[in-house]
Amino acid sequence: MELLIVVGLSGFVFGGGCAILATNKNRDAFGWFILGFLFNLIALIVIAALSPLDKTKLAEDESNKRRGDSEVPGRDELRQKAADLAASLAQAKGKLNA
Repeated sequence: MELLIVVGLSGFVFGGGCAILATNKNRDAFGWFILGFLFNLIALIVIAALSPLDKTKLAEDESNKRRGDSEVPGRDELRQKAADLAASLAQAKGKLNA
């Protein structure tokens, strides 16, 4: 019982430390808290060694990942692709059962 308390408390301490460092380096605080909780000192060393993320570069990357309205396929195109996929799956299933 006492060992479980010690392990839990150390997880929270290392997780909190990782979350604080991650926030200072513009990284995901919650993800690093979980990593710190699970891997303790190893995660703390890793986040301490990582370089900070540049906020402007991060924002540019996120905006580049988003599709413009012209790139989003239309409803009819999606329906056609779904029908083609269903037909090819039925054909493959027929070949497997034969």
